[in-house]
Amino acid sequence: MQEKRSKWRGCVYLFSMFLIVSLCFFPFRSFAGDMEIMVDEMVKQGVITREQGDKMLKDMKETKAKEQEKAAAEQAKAGGEQEKAGKIGVKSYEPGAGRTLTTSLVDLTLGGFIEAAGIYRSRFEGSDINSSWNLGGGGIPLRNSPDYYMDEFRGTARQSRLSLLAEGKEDYASLAAYFELDFLGGGSGTSANSKESNSYIPRIRHLYMTYDTNDGWHFLAGQAWSLLAMNKAGVMPRQENTPLTIDAQYVPGFIWTRNPQFRVVKDFDKTVWVGVSVEAPQALITPGRLGAGTTAGYTYALLGKGNFADTTSTTNSNLSNAVSLDQYPDIVEKVAVDPGFGHYEVYGLQRFFTDRTLFSGSRSNNTTVGYGVGGAALLPVLPKFIDLEGRFLWGRGIGRYGSAQFNDVVVNPITGKLDPVPQIEALVGVISHPTDRLELWAYGGLEKQRSKDVVGTTGGLGNPAYVSINCEEEGGICPGGTAGSLGFVQASGILQGTAGLWYDFYKGKFGKMRIGVSYSYSKLHIFDLPSEDENIVMLSFRYYF
Repeated sequence: MQEKRSKWRGCVYLFSMFLIVSLCFFPFRSFAGDMEIMVDEMVKQGVITREQGDKMLKDMKETKAKEQEKAAAEQAKAGGEQEKAGKIGVKSYEPGAGRTLTTSLVDLTLGGFIEAAGIYRSRFEGSDINSSWNLGGGGIPLRNSPDYYMDEFRGTARQSRLSLLAEGKEDYASLAAYFELDFLGGGSGTSANSKESNSYIPRIRHLYMTYDTNDGWHFLAGQAWSLLAMNKAGVMPRQENTPLTIDAQYVPGFIWTRNPQFRVVKDFDKTVWVGVSVEAPQALITPGRLGAGTTAGYTYALLGKGNFADTTSTTNSNLSNAVSLDQYPDIVEKVAVDPGFGHYEVYGLQRFFTDRTLFSGSRSNNTTVGYGVGGAALLPVLPKFIDLEGRFLWGRGIGRYGSAQFNDVVVNPITGKLDPVPQIEALVGVISHPTDRLELWAYGGLEKQRSKDVVGTTGGLGNPAYVSINCEEEGGICPGGTAGSLGFVQASGILQGTAGLWYDFYKGKFGKMRIGVSYSYSKLHIFDLPSEDENIVMLSFRYYF
């Protein structure tokens, strides 16, 4: 009996010492480790058996785990209340893809890149990072111009880009708004120039909202890529398959606009996508060799005394540039399929061109219809290593949708109506990813238009009377022009090959830094004149944040 009392006194002593030591050193020692020491000592003293000690430790660990779970739940609840009160915190981050912040209402993703670029051209265009693939006006010069014999170098940061994506989610739908800008906007007069401060102004690239339901309906309203622009998968915004060029005008044969629109798309099990878009119109019009009208505000004088056509709103426009007379929107339809290997699209386009004529004393509004049909395919021939792609658009009055910006319509010199020009636009490309940091690419593109409404020496597109041998001599005067100017000369098509690479020399938690280089060779074809060519080299450093 005395021996048993002695054992209990020893246990009480040990337990007291344990409490004292734990209170003194609790911040620095493991609770579980201290309990194991105490239980081991109690087993040695014979107060409890090993089985009882193990059960005691197990019970204490379970109690401790429940307390920790309860504390974590309370902490999460407190964090949720703080979030509802408006606290902002980082939600997720992918290098170079933007940082997402969670607020009380929506998730905000900040993105974009800073670019420093260098440009070399073998002909003097006087253009920034966005080249022109047409004649004159910042494009490829004729041989009668001194610009043909001059090359140029440019440095620019204007393609630097900022974006903001706001997203919210309900049980039945997802909502989003997207804003993206760069600094390639035109200035008023000489307010934006590269003389000293390079004070270029921002411009809207994208500004739209989306509403996506859980049963496969997708709605978009605002300024975005045209529905004609090829996608990588499905028919969803921010999934467009844009060329990887440094050049901000991309490559001839790339089919696109960025314009205001209302779009509806239905997906069927994320495999088949059917969409239609109603998009803001704008016509690219050539009058041929018609003279300027001088009666009642009409723009062009037609064949025959007192006959005129009005095609462009100038005096009544509050925009910085004249807009065409448009009464109806462009309409685009698309069907896309993702069968498991590749991505495939077919699409159609309808356009409506309007002018007003004064013809033989009779005034009237006239509308003619343009159209386009085409398709696209993206093939992962070696998945994650080599992709092949191709796209085309054929029709009448489709020039606006090509990077070369050829004419949509020509003023008929007999009737004054706008006649859509027959055209084709096509692009093929190959993209390779030898490593996760290196991206190689090459494209070949063309845009071509046919002559239209050629009448005598005055009318139409591609009239032989618009050119002469003087157009081939420096300082020569082309018909309808002055020394070194284009006069009435018009391009018939362009063919370009371009290749380049992107290399990510940094890719980590602070974003992505990459260097890119590209080369392009362009052959510009001209109605009834020899073709002109141009070589362009570009270098780009970018930091994606």
